[in-house]
Amino acid sequence: MLAGSSPAADFSPLLRQARSLVTKCTTCDYRDTCGAGCPAVRLRFAAAGDEDAYCDHRKRLIDGVAALLAQPNLPPGASCSRLHWRPVRPNDMHHVVAFLARWDDPAAPRPPARLQVSAHGNINTAGLPGIHEADDLDPQHPQWYEGIEPGVRPVVDALTAGWNTVTYDSCQGHTYADLPGAEPRFLSVGILPRDRDEYARTAACLCRATSRAESSLPGACSLVLGRNELTCRTTGRVYPTLDLHLVPSAGTTPAEYFENLADAVHVLTEALAEAASAPPSALCACTAVAHSSDGGEQ
Repeated sequence: MLAGSSPAADFSPLLRQARSLVTKCTTCDYRDTCGAGCPAVRLRFAAAGDEDAYCDHRKRLIDGVAALLAQPNLPPGASCSRLHWRPVRPNDMHHVVAFLARWDDPAAPRPPARLQVSAHGNINTAGLPGIHEADDLDPQHPQWYEGIEPGVRPVVDALTAGWNTVTYDSCQGHTYADLPGAEPRFLSVGILPRDRDEYARTAACLCRATSRAESSLPGACSLVLGRNELTCRTTGRVYPTLDLHLVPSAGTTPAEYFENLADAVHVLTEALAEAASAPPSALCACTAVAHSSDGGEQ
């Protein structure tokens, strides 16, 4: 263990060195899953001046396991290099099965929802009889557009109307400039596939869309695709999800990001529409390139 309780452990140079290695883990997206790795192995890599190689290996391992759990029928070597394990916690919903059933049923009852709309985000109030939570709104609900923030509507429309996917969360991004100490939040959309086949098709489509958009995005904005999990509070079942994030590029300030966000949304929306026109069996952009380089058909 890194945290020794004895005075001898507190003064151990080896333990102090191991503790110093994990300081960079605090900002790593993989920290909760990775758990900082093995201190002994990290020390060996650090001594050789190649600690990043160990971290990169751990990330690829976690991404590969996440891909296999969500898409067990993936052929060897077909894991997408753009989709990374990006868990969001907490990430849960009252009743996932009921939500999915209602999404596809035009005749399902859709009582009015009370919405709290502000510059800090649209929140569907929960906890009162007859008042729906955020997960109860769907495109056929009369208040659907009222509940989706304007800045992210084009992306949500492209995914729901264009791709026929289910979105369970969305945010247009907020600077929170009027909230001292608050970290800005960036644009994101969460996708809840109905089954494993739809998950595979959607993952490939997201990769193709990202490939199309990358060269045209403003330099201040980058696309990040994440594998995630949504927990049903009613049944305890965990559902694999896909999350799309528009985030500031490396070395970019949040102010620069938000100045360019509208242009980035336009580029992304067009790329999503183009990617949806591909055949349902089309491979993701990463796998298609690898397959082509191996001499196979594109």
